[in-house]
Amino acid sequence: MQFTDYIFDLYGTLADVCTDEAPAAFWTRAAKDAEAFGASFTGETLRARYLALCADEVRLRAETLPDVPEALIEPELLNVFCRLLSECGADAGNAAAFARTFRRRSTRWLRPMPYASETLIALKQHGARVFLLSNAQACFTNDELAALGLSDKFDGILLSSDAGMKKPYRGLFQLLLDRYAIDRGTAVMVGNDAVADIGGAHAAGLCSRYYHTWQSGPRPASLPDDCLEIPDLSALL
Repeated sequence: MQFTDYIFDLYGTLADVCTDEAPAAFWTRAAKDAEAFGASFTGETLRARYLALCADEVRLRAETLPDVPEALIEPELLNVFCRLLSECGADAGNAAAFARTFRRRSTRWLRPMPYASETLIALKQHGARVFLLSNAQACFTNDELAALGLSDKFDGILLSSDAGMKKPYRGLFQLLLDRYAIDRGTAVMVGNDAVADIGGAHAAGLCSRYYHTWQSGPRPASLPDDCLEIPDLSALL
């Protein structure tokens, strides 16, 4: 089949990233960062309040999206950083900077996957459109796309934090299709997650290509009939 629209996942597919928010030392350093923005926390109190506000943002967003299962609601983390600062009497206008610092603290590495940029460029040169559909937070991801050299490679981008819902929810795929007038009959989803990317695409009536990477977890026992496994991104060409 000749595809005219390629829809890509980001983390684990186009970007190799490793983040870790588990160590107590991370939260201690993040609390020091918060202090620089005018907020007062210990590592333990920051972690507890951050997790509580994340849960509350899910609850608030679920009220506006009653048809979306709560497990597939995506909060807007920028709101969490705003609330962390404002509750301490600090300037919430620094929330975006706080979010960027927080993300950098938790990131062990961020690099493009092999052939990522070259594949996107080649597909566009051959007349295809390329789109990004990612379970991701805009306050983290926009800067990371720039760092990866991918910001200008897409014909359209839809992040779960902007939509309020995440893959594999079918409605997120449909929102992308509607927004960019994508014909599902000539579109393909490319991702490394057998549930979120491949299962979600299948439910939305899309063909898919599965790219197994270290972030994929155990290899799936089976894939949908409309999915093929690729050894790397260059195989799309």
